[in-house]
Amino acid sequence: MRMFRRLSILAAAIVLVGATSIDKDMREVERLRGLTFLHPVAQKTIDRTELRPLIREQLAKEIPYSLDDYIRVLKALQLIDPKASHVVDKMFELYDSQVLAFYDPTTHTYFAIRQLPKAIANIGDSSMLRESVVLHELTHALQDQRFGATARDRALRHDTDGELAYHALLEGEATLVMMEYLLTNSGQSFDDAVKSDSLIAMNAASADASVPAGTPKYFVESLKFPYIDGLRLVVMAYRRGGWKEVDKLHSNPPRTTREVLHPEEYFARFDRGEKAAPPFDPARPKNVLTVERLGEFHWRYLVGEKAATGWVDDRVTITKAGDVTAETKWQSDENAVAFRDAYAAFLRERGINPTISTVGIVVTIRYHA
Repeated sequence: MRMFRRLSILAAAIVLVGATSIDKDMREVERLRGLTFLHPVAQKTIDRTELRPLIREQLAKEIPYSLDDYIRVLKALQLIDPKASHVVDKMFELYDSQVLAFYDPTTHTYFAIRQLPKAIANIGDSSMLRESVVLHELTHALQDQRFGATARDRALRHDTDGELAYHALLEGEATLVMMEYLLTNSGQSFDDAVKSDSLIAMNAASADASVPAGTPKYFVESLKFPYIDGLRLVVMAYRRGGWKEVDKLHSNPPRTTREVLHPEEYFARFDRGEKAAPPFDPARPKNVLTVERLGEFHWRYLVGEKAATGWVDDRVTITKAGDVTAETKWQSDENAVAFRDAYAAFLRERGINPTISTVGIVVTIRYHA
């Protein structure tokens, strides 16, 4: 869901980010990316105690419903256990354990945090790794200035699937910049690493570091997706033509998580010069809590990769009374049947008896949460 905005949670970046000037770091990003900043980046250093209130304030401005309603939505969709308690606290504990620094696109400000998370406070310092975190975050500032990332993000405010897909491009690119810096400064060949799958494997291996016990799995997987699958997408672009090819992605970015999960489909559309559909932004009647487009990522999470194969489109409506209607479209009759059976079985395991309608490639499932 859209709750996880671009806060750049870097499980691999286990170092303290200092409060020094970022001018030198901006020049390093320019050198690595081959692009220049259009103007300076505002910076601010905060204590870790300020992080949670700051994130709450940002989320209140950016998401179209309250934190309590957000949890209602997740529970209604069975993305988290409806019986789970203290979910908001657990979400913020995850942030506290992972966030080392972040770029705030709403104020165009780079935030450094003085203290390390408690879970990794005893890990030794490393100037190179510290620097890589700053470069990752400043790459987001560069994306903002050169490619209008903030405006694009706002246009996707009501498009859960589209926003997650776009963040995969942003985080994948910033992670690749960070890895280029780390590899070249440790005497390794960045180009050789890009040609193999070692970068992706290294990134995936570190993704679960320092996750607090009891964190709902959905929160963790939602955070990992832009970094792991986004990096895979950007690496494929880099192999096609280096950073210049990555630049081109911003003119026609991935619009669905299906395109990120199946990058060969995305690049086929990209090479045809075919623009994606506009962002999902449906009307919401007064009795409706939300209308979502979940996309392949979320259906995979719920029913598994095999049953989510062939996703084409969906529209999921949740009323304030807790009624859920999932209207889905699939690539083939076989895909539709596989999804229908898997989703119905999943819901019944959760004690829900759904009403199911199947017409060719269209599957509609209704239930009360």
